[in-house]
Amino acid sequence: MTTQTVSYVLDSQNRIISTGGVWDEFADENGGTGSSLKDICGRSIWDFIKGDVTRMWLDSVFQYARAFGKTIERPYRCDSPDLKRFMRMRIIPEKEGVLRIEHEILSIEKRSAPVNIKSGESTVNGINQRCSICGRVNMGEWKEPHGDHDELSDGIYVIYTVCEDCQLLMPGSF
Repeated sequence: MTTQTVSYVLDSQNRIISTGGVWDEFADENGGTGSSLKDICGRSIWDFIKGDVTRMWLDSVFQYARAFGKTIERPYRCDSPDLKRFMRMRIIPEKEGVLRIEHEILSIEKRSAPVNIKSGESTVNGINQRCSICGRVNMGEWKEPHGDHDELSDGIYVIYTVCEDCQLLMPGSF
């Protein structure tokens, strides 16, 4: 497999100022309607991040990289219904608060059955938490979602958070 890397550059206010790598191709392949460079340039990264805890985790990582001028790498998952994508995020501080964020696909696994994850609201009956970093779902315990978990074949409704294991990847544990 050839290495696929997508990247974006954030200004000091966390607005997207450019993208790189195979950004548009990756967005097209994954049904990313409204996520091409022309659609996202100038917008805040927070427009695209779901879950308050996920936002706080990522903001902490960004602040740490800027404050200490250190490149930070963290593994995470970026799945589709049919695929498990194991990724690495690299946050590279540049001049005057600018950050280059690179996302590299490390490996891809085909799922035995599709898993339909749907973003819900905490008021929806049967809502589960999903970790934005490792992709596990809390169904009484944190575990890998499977197609047989889909509720009435409509999908698994989730709100996004960061599980306890992945919280260990917070700044301070760098």
